[in-house]
Amino acid sequence: MFIQNLQSNMHLTKFLLFCVGLISILQDVRCQRNAESCKKIDLKVGLMSSVFEDLDYNLAMDNDLETFSHSVLESDPFIMAMFREEKVGDIKIYNVQQDCCYDQLEGATVTVLNDDMDEIICGTITNVKKTDEFVKVNCRGLVGNIVKVEIPGEKYLHIRELEVYEKCPADEREEKEEPEKKKKSGDSRCSNGLTWCDGTCKHVHMCGKNFG
Repeated sequence: MFIQNLQSNMHLTKFLLFCVGLISILQDVRCQRNAESCKKIDLKVGLMSSVFEDLDYNLAMDNDLETFSHSVLESDPFIMAMFREEKVGDIKIYNVQQDCCYDQLEGATVTVLNDDMDEIICGTITNVKKTDEFVKVNCRGLVGNIVKVEIPGEKYLHIRELEVYEKCPADEREEKEEPEKKKKSGDSRCSNGLTWCDGTCKHVHMCGKNFG
């Protein structure tokens, strides 16, 4: 009887371990699918406020962390990347990890622009550490075709790589009630009197209308 119970417990233990392993595999597959669906946007064209020597925007979009873009010392330096219109998700900025320069991204503003050049704020970079290989801002599906990184003050812009990703299906943050609230209260992400709704900045009377 004791041996039968022991064998039964061993079978139960094996079954539980199998279930745990199966769940882990399914989670890995789901994570892989989610990662694959978060596509990196192809960046080919860009612009910088200024260029030091030959270190222009191309070096921040060449998929090579050994190269970098560098501006001259100036007020509010910026870099812009242009692409086909997308719902923008994560933006990664690979920083320069040196004592002289790692904190120059502190306070930088990341924005998305559309065809009408309406500038929508994704976020502001804070608490930059020397150990940070990159800093990341999530744009929550803002619709646009230009990403801009601008550093306030008299500084150099000095970054190794700029990566822009499409919004991930697993990171859906549509905020269904947000457009109606923004119609009444306005939104700091929009300029020129526009209101945040339908995933972009529009005149308030255009919210909810689709002419596609």
